[in-house]
Amino acid sequence: MDTLSRLLSLYTVRTSLDIRCELGAPWILEEPAALPGEASFHLIAEGSARVEASGIDALELGAGDVVVFPGGSAHRLLAGAPDDAVPVIDLPSAGSLRLKGNPGAGTAGAAILCGRFLFDDGARRALLPALPPVMVVRGRNGDAAGLPALVRILQQETAAARPGAQAVVAQLSGALFALLMRAWLEQNATTPGLFAVLADRRLGKAMQRMLDTPEQPWRVEDLARDCHMSRATFARLFSQLCGMAPLEALTRLRMAGAARALARDGRAVGDIALAAGYQSEAAFHRVFKRHYGVGPGAWRRAQGERPD
Repeated sequence: MDTLSRLLSLYTVRTSLDIRCELGAPWILEEPAALPGEASFHLIAEGSARVEASGIDALELGAGDVVVFPGGSAHRLLAGAPDDAVPVIDLPSAGSLRLKGNPGAGTAGAAILCGRFLFDDGARRALLPALPPVMVVRGRNGDAAGLPALVRILQQETAAARPGAQAVVAQLSGALFALLMRAWLEQNATTPGLFAVLADRRLGKAMQRMLDTPEQPWRVEDLARDCHMSRATFARLFSQLCGMAPLEALTRLRMAGAARALARDGRAVGDIALAAGYQSEAAFHRVFKRHYGVGPGAWRRAQGERPD
């Protein structure tokens, strides 16, 4: 498994595709702040849009582009003069999503799919801080291969009540976050965090080692050697890019893997502790509780009680 896939496999990020918009300019969509642990997104399937939010310059989006708000901030999408915008209302829909539009508007406009990424507790702690307040992925760039095709299929499947459309949309939406992260890393990953280390050609090897063999008794000097650096240089660069020291990052990855194992398989806690690099079950218990607020057994029971 490649390093990005392995990192994403540690965390649960669900995708909820909620609304399909068919808009004629001028139009404006006001989006309120998201709930904690949610990141709203908009896929421009056709046409163009401008995005405005507090603290950022206005962004111009075209067909195939995607904008995500990991910080959950309120924002608005628009085209044309806001004062002339025809009100956007709910419309009858033959497809699988709620449909919004502005009947009576003038020029040909935009088709936009709107939804949310929902981060579980571990992803909320580890992945959200590693993302900028606003992410833009340009679907027309060559490094976004696959994303424009996915957007087109989602648009087709949500526009008509075809047999199996809801299942198709659910399955394809699940791939959206991974495609976005791959394209974003290749385009402009600059926010400190796990993704920044993953994208860095000097330090990526260390992240690969941590993810591939978390059970190993890694020391900073071991990771530095794999990156062909001195211990001091490696520790300094890693902390700058990640926002935490190498062994703290390793501990977080270990705990994420352990939490996922506790929720998804029936291995004994001691076996999961060994797989996470802890010879002592008591030591594993202490570290796990420090990260998740409860011990491994209580965590496992709580996950079993949650609805799917």
